[in-house]
Amino acid sequence: MELSKGMFNEDKPKYPEKIVQRKIFANIAKSKDIYEGRGYRFQFPDDDDMQLAVFRFGGVLHSLDNICPHRHAERIFEAIISKEGTITCPLHFWTYELATGMNVNQKQGIKNLRKYEIFEEDGEVWAEKPPFKPPKWRDTQN
Repeated sequence: MELSKGMFNEDKPKYPEKIVQRKIFANIAKSKDIYEGRGYRFQFPDDDDMQLAVFRFGGVLHSLDNICPHRHAERIFEAIISKEGTITCPLHFWTYELATGMNVNQKQGIKNLRKYEIFEEDGEVWAEKPPFKPPKWRDTQN
């Protein structure tokens, strides 16, 4: 089998990882780079759809899928953050709880964002690495 160019992204930087309570955590940023009230995007080099949207809200870090389950856009990190702790996708205005990833308006649909554990240690931000699962929209057999 001949590998197509780009199948393995060796030019993308690797990130430090460690295992905590049987979960893999990746060092995704410096604490000073995650600003209050703004989103931060981190893409794992393993796959284009392995992305996190990280937010600092009320001094607390939150980590969610960066890919919106509505139209599969990589834009959750650009979400509008409300004073109540919800985020609104900038493309189609679906709204999710920042703390849980739950869709707050079931009239918009029932899909939620996955939430991942995240913590700070010695000025570094560590986020749970999502398991690799090809998204359903990439399923070519159905």
